[in-house]
Amino acid sequence: MTLLLPFILWAVAAVAQSNDSVFDFPEFPPAGTPDPNSTLANSAAPNPYNVYEDPGLAQAAIHFDTGSYGPTLELIHAYYTYWPVGVGVASTGQVFTTFPRGNETYTLATFTSTTTEAPWPDQEWNTPPAFANASSPGYSVATDKFLLVQSVVVDGLDRVWALDTGRPEVNGSYLLAAVPGGPKLVGFYLNGTNFATYTFPADVVYADSSINDVRFDLRGEGYAYITDSSPNRPGLVVLNLATGQSWRHLDGHPSVSPDTGFVPVYDGGMLSPRRRLATRIMFSSVPFYLYPVTSPYAINNFGLYAADGIALSSDGQYLYFAPLASRQFWRIPTSYLKVEPGPDYPYAYMRAKQAVEHLGESGSNADGMETDSSGYIYAGAPEHNAVTRYNPTTGIVEPFIRDPAIQWPDTLSVATLQNGSSYVYFTCNQYVLSLAPLPALDRPAHSLETRPHLC
Repeated sequence: MTLLLPFILWAVAAVAQSNDSVFDFPEFPPAGTPDPNSTLANSAAPNPYNVYEDPGLAQAAIHFDTGSYGPTLELIHAYYTYWPVGVGVASTGQVFTTFPRGNETYTLATFTSTTTEAPWPDQEWNTPPAFANASSPGYSVATDKFLLVQSVVVDGLDRVWALDTGRPEVNGSYLLAAVPGGPKLVGFYLNGTNFATYTFPADVVYADSSINDVRFDLRGEGYAYITDSSPNRPGLVVLNLATGQSWRHLDGHPSVSPDTGFVPVYDGGMLSPRRRLATRIMFSSVPFYLYPVTSPYAINNFGLYAADGIALSSDGQYLYFAPLASRQFWRIPTSYLKVEPGPDYPYAYMRAKQAVEHLGESGSNADGMETDSSGYIYAGAPEHNAVTRYNPTTGIVEPFIRDPAIQWPDTLSVATLQNGSSYVYFTCNQYVLSLAPLPALDRPAHSLETRPHLC
């Protein structure tokens, strides 16, 4: 058998030197176009691993992926106890974080050091009387205590909001929510005093809903916008903070629904079907499939998670969002969402669906979004170990930061601290770089809490 050796042909650009050549015309891209090295994580140099026959190729400059791009990445916290989900930051610099709920003894916490957390506002708030409803098998209980806080957000008034899905995991399965009373939005002052609790009617947040993330507009009466990422109930929930009334919009619309054909690739790894703490098997550029499959699909390409990341434009005029199992990016004018469908506005539901704007593909599925005061919409890009940002002026998704350490960026929080510095905080859940548990602090941290400076 003939041994086949791999050969690579490097493309080398030759520049015409003659002024009278037929090839003497302006090159594309035109003058003024940013250098590729200014926008992409690459550089040009001789390849240290190059194999060649001709020694003249030893100094051939080629582009290569550096793995990193953007502002300096600062590690501020390493988790060793539970896997994190959400993050919220007050202007004082106090950081709040959330955890899934199975055997976790708390689901909302604050940092107490660079490697430790403590339940917040206290353990009592994190200890419901029960998880499973003894009188309704398969359901959770209705309680004012936390069941599973998915998202924590600190608003512009430095108030802490906890979004509770009401669906903890018991014996390997997520309970259905007891509604009303299980899923809820709970507000606290920074001193831990509870000032507001909103629950939802059973026809707004369903038992099989999965409320995921929330953004606040404190103008006028004040509104909260919430994504429902359940594949059974994809949609948006709108809450009037002044009246406590809530309603749904965009139910089943393509903008909030998962793409059943979506097959992502993360870091060249294949994720084990067992929970988030599973080990991984490394393959190069292998697509992710989950097993066992979810009925009625023959193949579960990813996990059909619906509307997930959400961000409000800096002027409050638009709500941006994306399903987790999709690379599509969408927005809708908030004026349509603020209208509650009903007898007084019988066409509100239809008009909202007609007002949705498709902004194209973002290049990666997005797990978490946030806005800064200049109008950029930041989004976690797990497929690229990166955070991107959407420029509403140009309509382009731009690279913001990329680094091999950014393993599954999740919830984002933009914060301007009292000292005047501004940051984007985000959790790196490392779902696709999950390691088997090792003793105490001798093992790698479960996840990273990072923050790049905002320029």
